[in-house]
Amino acid sequence: MNKSKLKWLVAGSILNNAGISFIWPLNTIYMHDHLGKSLAVAGFVLLIDSTTTLIGNFFGGRLFDRIGGYKTVLLGLFISIISLIGLVFNHGWPHYAVFLAILGLGTGILFTSINSLATRVSGYDHRYVFNAIYLGLNVGVAVGTSIAGFIADINISLIFIANLLLYIAFLMIVLLFYKDMGATPPQSESNGLSEARNSNEGKRLIHVFIICFVYFVVWIGYVQWQSTISAYLPKVNISIKQYSFLWTINALLIILGQPLISLMIKKLAHTYKIQIYVGVMLFVFSFMVLIFSQQYIGFMAAIVLLTLGEMFVFPAIPAMINAISPSNAKGSYQSFVSMSSTLGRALGPMLGGVIVEQLSYVHLYLAAIILMVISVFIFHYKFLKIKPENIESKRFRGDV
Repeated sequence: MNKSKLKWLVAGSILNNAGISFIWPLNTIYMHDHLGKSLAVAGFVLLIDSTTTLIGNFFGGRLFDRIGGYKTVLLGLFISIISLIGLVFNHGWPHYAVFLAILGLGTGILFTSINSLATRVSGYDHRYVFNAIYLGLNVGVAVGTSIAGFIADINISLIFIANLLLYIAFLMIVLLFYKDMGATPPQSESNGLSEARNSNEGKRLIHVFIICFVYFVVWIGYVQWQSTISAYLPKVNISIKQYSFLWTINALLIILGQPLISLMIKKLAHTYKIQIYVGVMLFVFSFMVLIFSQQYIGFMAAIVLLTLGEMFVFPAIPAMINAISPSNAKGSYQSFVSMSSTLGRALGPMLGGVIVEQLSYVHLYLAAIILMVISVFIFHYKFLKIKPENIESKRFRGDV
């Protein structure tokens, strides 16, 4: 796929994530306040949604390798649109839970498919490509969450109609511009090359699982900001409006800080390994700041460090996985990336809640720090003796 198609891939990422962000912030509120369900029931529904998303991540990658990216994206869109049509006409109980689970399956397929299509873009360093996808993701999240609030104030039922329109727009872009994006799976390798690759498959998968373990741990820490930390802020007299502004800082830094991050990657973190080291350590510093934060300024400093950390780590992980994955299994390997982030988002709030209830917030922050240090130590130890050309790309080129 030539680089002229990258803009449409990013557009798809924006629309997909804007659509997801229309619903996820309101799920618990809608089920509890409008459908009259307990928080436990709402939590169980969200667990089912995460499970179907995980299934979608898994099959999205494998379908990409077998039937091609175009058909896989269409399948994900078809499932998502069908579920949203169902939600438009019936968003009562238990239909809401059923259609939400189906939507999770569709969006799970789409998320992996977009990352997998990014592996086919030529003409750019792949860190540039995945950084562009990551930027599109965050633009979509920022747009989706901000617009969803205004629509919900008018009538929360309009959320489902607006979401459906977003996915129809995504479908139009796919039909017009995606047909030659990974329309068919790659050619099979010769027997000799295939045998050589198979002999190293076990070692390669170990590398992939270690990289994804780092991603999983980072997401467990990251999602605390959306769950346990958000619940803690009112206890130190920080309002919901101030909490929302922290995410405004996050979005502005991601969008406006790209030139600075690109320069830092070029000068200081020009390999995948260094980029991941720097990003994870920024996450660690963020939680260190949280340990001592009782004033709003402390949480602002922590969110800045967290945002800088994600700007290093989140694009580097899928790009590094792409660098070590065989050409005929790009989708399957990218599915591991999607699944690790989905698992982190699903398990993080539960684990964080247990630690806070049994111990304290300080213990939660310490646990996050220890987990991240252990994950990066395992990552460093495992990749220490691997030749750079086998695991890393050339020096980073390009700015987003």
